[in-house]
Amino acid sequence: MSTVGAYTYENLVSTANAALVGTPAFHSSLVPLLKSWRTPLGEFNTEVLGNALSMVDLEKTGVAYVQITVDALNLASTAEQMDTAFAAVLRISREAELGQLEAYPEVMWRLAQALESVGRSAVGHVRVCEVLVELVGRMNLQMIATRDHTEKPRGKNTVRPEQLAANASHGVRLTHLHIECLRQCLLAQRRDLYMRVMQNVIQVRLDAFGHLLVLPRARAFMEYHLYAGMVCVGVDELDWASRMWMFVFALPAKHTSAIQVAAYKRLMLLKLATEGKKLQLPTFFANLHTRVLDNNALSYAVLADMFASKSMGAAAIKIHDMQGQLERDENWALAALVVRMMPRHFIKRVGNAYASISVAQLASITEFGVHPLASRASDPHAALVLYIQEMNDASVVVVQGPGVLARDAVVNFSDIRATMGPIGDGTAAHIQTEQQWAELIENKVHQVDELHQYLTKLDRHLALSKEYISAHRG
Repeated sequence: MSTVGAYTYENLVSTANAALVGTPAFHSSLVPLLKSWRTPLGEFNTEVLGNALSMVDLEKTGVAYVQITVDALNLASTAEQMDTAFAAVLRISREAELGQLEAYPEVMWRLAQALESVGRSAVGHVRVCEVLVELVGRMNLQMIATRDHTEKPRGKNTVRPEQLAANASHGVRLTHLHIECLRQCLLAQRRDLYMRVMQNVIQVRLDAFGHLLVLPRARAFMEYHLYAGMVCVGVDELDWASRMWMFVFALPAKHTSAIQVAAYKRLMLLKLATEGKKLQLPTFFANLHTRVLDNNALSYAVLADMFASKSMGAAAIKIHDMQGQLERDENWALAALVVRMMPRHFIKRVGNAYASISVAQLASITEFGVHPLASRASDPHAALVLYIQEMNDASVVVVQGPGVLARDAVVNFSDIRATMGPIGDGTAAHIQTEQQWAELIENKVHQVDELHQYLTKLDRHLALSKEYISAHRG
């Protein structure tokens, strides 16, 4: 077996075994070995790697198994070698006691980097995403299982207290594997994987950064939530997408990040699609950073202003003119959502001035005829009637009697929040609508409360972070 000093697989496995059953002194010898680890092989050697993996007890010394697997992934150059290395990754996701990795963030980082490279190979993003969803899902469950224990008993799937950072959280912590899981999911472009990631990763709340990151924590936090929001859009969870992208702006920083610029552009489009309004960042976000964001998203800001002061035709033309930029920013799918939702907001805005109006007048005021959906029916007026019906909005109702042309039909507007009258005949629909409003408000209040609790935990964690303290001295 090739060797470079102490960098041999025999030494790695024996040191890991000693750290498992020995004193903190043995653990202290394993940490530097893993931090500075260099593979003892110059090329992929099936026999050497196979023997090295067979020496490891995956349940007891999983960290050694992971490092050897990382070497195999990095050295693999043929499809057969890649399949062999990926088989070891599958074993990690299904059998390893992942809690042992918490004390060795460098190893998790290397595994994430190796899997990123594998995703670009013949293995493909789909297979990498599938194994990462399984791996991260199991890791989350193990973190949750130990959340309430400040000291863990020694034994299987445990990390000794001396292995934990002083400011470690005992809930679900962000790791590089979480971030890579989302990235590979987006590259796979499969809705079924989006759904699995939503359930097993995104909807599992992070307690804090933890101590499991090698790269800058703020960057990792922002990157994770940027990708998470993109996955949410892929499964039409737009409220979740908005929440994820808002978290990108939750951390104090001296400079505006390119990740924040990307999230800001997406949030602006999402706000236009769902509410037809210009985005307003939280008040705690520094005005200086807001100006930087606006300067880096001027076209998006112009589009948002057009929604407020111009016609639908002008907004549609602006989106068409921005197509090249939107595609470069990878925001064309969100822009298509804006286009699809655009008539809803212009129609409802007419309701602020009219109690009722003919379909022909409404089409003229909103310029619905220039919208792509206007060609769905025999004429733009019939297409507008169809669109309003598909809106399924109790505050916008089309009344079209027998034999009445679509252009002569009447659109009635009402403020459903002001229609609650005495309980009696004819009010059941309004009662149902009011109940829906009450449920919506209650859900929003609950979300705000959850966000407040989350940010409170985050503040406490940041206060203990050496990075944050050193960045704000003087």
